[in-house]
This record gives sequence, C-alpha cells and structure tokens, in this order.
Amino acid sequence: MRFRVDPLPLPGTYRGTAIVVDVIRATTAALYLKAGATALVLARGAEAARALRQDGELLAGEVGGLPPEGFDLGNSPREVNGVVGKAVVMATTNGTRAAHAALGARHILLGSLQNAQAVAEKARETGEEVHLVCAGKEGQMALDDLYTAGVIGKRLKALGFSPEGEMAHLALFLAENPSFPVLSSSEAAKALVGVGLGEDVAECARVDVHGVVPRFLGMRGEGMVFGG
Repeated sequence: MRFRVDPLPLPGTYRGTAIVVDVIRATTAALYLKAGATALVLARGAEAARALRQDGELLAGEVGGLPPEGFDLGNSPREVNGVVGKAVVMATTNGTRAAHAALGARHILLGSLQNAQAVAEKARETGEEVHLVCAGKEGQMALDDLYTAGVIGKRLKALGFSPEGEMAHLALFLAENPSFPVLSSSEAAKALVGVGLGEDVAECARVDVHGVVPRFLGMRGEGMVFGG
C-alpha cells in the first residue's frame, strides 16, 4: 500500500483513506474526545457552527487564533474541561475546512503528533491507500502540518506503506527533526505567540501520547460528525 502527502487540500480527489492534519491546533482537538466528549462536529466556519449547535452542546473554535464571540471554548488543547458527556461543535480557520475538503474518501481520520502511531495503525486497518491531507495556513503550505504528515508517514512506512511523490519524501525528511523546534518555527506557532497562546505549541508538539483517533461517522446537516 502507498501513502501520499498533499501540502494543501485537494477537494474532490480523495477516495481511499484521508488523514487530515492541522496540528496547530484543530486536529490535536482529538483531546476533546479523549476528555469525554460524545462527538466532535466539524463546521466549515463560525456561522455554520452556530447554526449546527444543538441544546447542551459546546461551541469551540477560533478566528485569528481566538474564540469567536459567543463560543464556549477556543481550540486550545489545554482547554478541555467541561466537555464530558457533551458534543463539541468546532470551526477553525484552516483545519475544519480541510476536513470538509476530504469528503469523498471512504475513511476520514484526524491526525496529529499526539496520536501519530494510533492514526497510522487505524489507517492500516482500512486496507486503503492513504492520503495525508495538510490543512495549510490560509491557502499556503504550512511547515508544522508537513512535518506532522512526515511523522505519521514514518509510522505508516514502518507498517508496510510506501511513500509516493516528492512531497511524501520531503515530509519524511522533515520528520527526522525534533518536534518542538520545528513547530515553534512555523507561522502558525508565531501567530499563537502573538495572541498570548504560545504554550499551546508545546502541547501540540507532544508525540504519541494517546491512542484516540477521531474518525468520520457521517454528516449532521452541514457538519461532519467524528467519534473516537
């Protein structure tokens, strides 16, 4: 089996297994499910999230790194209190849009550094070719996502997958470096530091710390529902 790395989403092109990566910070939000949330519902944007929210559910997400007005949570991986037994409806600038771009794939998973080994193993279980879909940052390739795709790619390679294409090989090359310095040098990290959330970068840089893999279960209106 093979895996490819897309530095930016290619909507409408995915048929096998897509692993969506927005490590700072949307796909690290697997922590909501780890902390006891019943589901993670991904909306394309803040207004769509407001429309999707049902009674008793929480709104989470960011615009410019900060929670939109009326949201219960940002999307900081350090901010997971109060989610037990509740669905979390989330909208972010890049990550939730990237997940929607992967629609059409038979299997959609959310990957991060924190669940790198677990998401690679879950992808292998599908028996499909894997596409690592990097969210990027506002339409530009993102170092942090490409690096994370490489870390997951290393684990896929150890499980018998072959990299295909120069971006997969570039990602694997980047993955030979330690996580925190790479993530810290990314534009996404610098933006978080600028709004006082630099501590999130260290949390997102932790590798293989849990086994929760959000997987796409189906649509709820215009929201993508993920469970652990």
